[in-house]
Amino acid sequence: MIIVMKPEATEEQIQQVIDRLIRDDYDVHRSTGVERTILGAVGSRVPDVEPYRTLPGVEDVFRITKKQPE
Repeated sequence: MIIVMKPEATEEQIQQVIDRLIRDDYDVHRSTGVERTILGAVGSRVPDVEPYRTLPGVEDVFRITKKQPE
């Protein structure tokens, strides 16, 4: 999963998202550019991206893997 933070996201908001990802058992890879921060979340399960979209400072969330048919 890729989480794109808003350009105006504070360091505290970014850290809160990182803490949530770690609590949800993801490894987090942070990339901070000139205008925004991108968080890559790596884990063994397919995430439900909706709860992350509502976190303060989050601009958008993208799932990298597809859900498998049941």
